[in-house]
Amino acid sequence: MFTGQFLSSVRSRALRRGVWFKALDTLERRILTLASRVVDKVESAVLGVEIVKILRKLTDAMKSGFVRRMEEYGAIRAKKLVAQAAEWGSGIASEWASDIGLIRYLTLIDMNRPSGFGI
Repeated sequence: MFTGQFLSSVRSRALRRGVWFKALDTLERRILTLASRVVDKVESAVLGVEIVKILRKLTDAMKSGFVRRMEEYGAIRAKKLVAQAAEWGSGIASEWASDIGLIRYLTLIDMNRPSGFGI
């Protein structure tokens, strides 16, 4: 599952980005620190599940504001555009929903729109 070296690198990355203390409570920090120091390879399913939960929290906390905005706005907007294009008869429109370039473009357009414009 996870190695001690991997957990140690995740810990140092979270410390550098300043989310180690903000995103995790004391127990979660201790679990990850102890596992990275003591265990060469996590073999316990229970510990593995807890580490996955902790890593998910850290991953979400380390995302930039733009990536969060892409997930919240860009992906939803792309799905709406795909549905509209499919109604108009576009056969290739279904591929657009997962196109990261389109999602990034829609997010940039939204972030740079002057306030007061649009709905």
